[in-house]
Amino acid sequence: MTRKTNAKQIIVDEFIARVEVGSLKAVHVSKLIKELGVNRNTFYYHFTSKYDVAMFVFRTDLARELERVFPHEELVYSPIDAKSGAQELAFYTHREIAARTLDFGEFYKTLVRCLLKRQAFYRGLFDQQEPEFLTLIDALYRPAAQDDLEFMLGGRYLPEPTFKLLVTLIASQVPSIAHYYLLHTRDAELLLDDKVNPFWNITHETLLHELQNHPINRPRNL
Repeated sequence: MTRKTNAKQIIVDEFIARVEVGSLKAVHVSKLIKELGVNRNTFYYHFTSKYDVAMFVFRTDLARELERVFPHEELVYSPIDAKSGAQELAFYTHREIAARTLDFGEFYKTLVRCLLKRQAFYRGLFDQQEPEFLTLIDALYRPAAQDDLEFMLGGRYLPEPTFKLLVTLIASQVPSIAHYYLLHTRDAELLLDDKVNPFWNITHETLLHELQNHPINRPRNL
């Protein structure tokens, strides 16, 4: 490892430790690098902000779990951050099980298992008191949610406001599921059992059913 790589890992490890015993809001970059004895330029060589560190940990943790569970062709990739150049990490899945039908049950279960490995840390991130981090999560998943909806529509028409609403519904599943399971860790193992909780894909199944049963006709003047 190079000195820069070592410094990056030192920053990440200390950042995780501080969030686990406190909160993301309580972490300040200036104090962090001062107490670590890390040069300010070294921190900003690797990260743009503390939220960048948080996303780095989340993205790398999740990608590792996704690549362990899913075949490459079912994974959806995205650049991890502006400073890593062309590097892309898996963050989502696209598993087709029928015409215009997607299954996200295993994705959500993999997400939950990933988060539970660092419960205290992720509880400090997926919190309504951390809107900056949640905004980054939304920005990551919204384009993928749009692709999901376009796939389910299969060329059928939806008014733009309705389309945006449904994209928001799909994208919101990640932070909603994360928040729930991190608050109910005692129930997690039971709920991860499909015999007890067969409803992992309920949002997509319900949405597809409604799209098929309530088609909207394109206005004649369009």
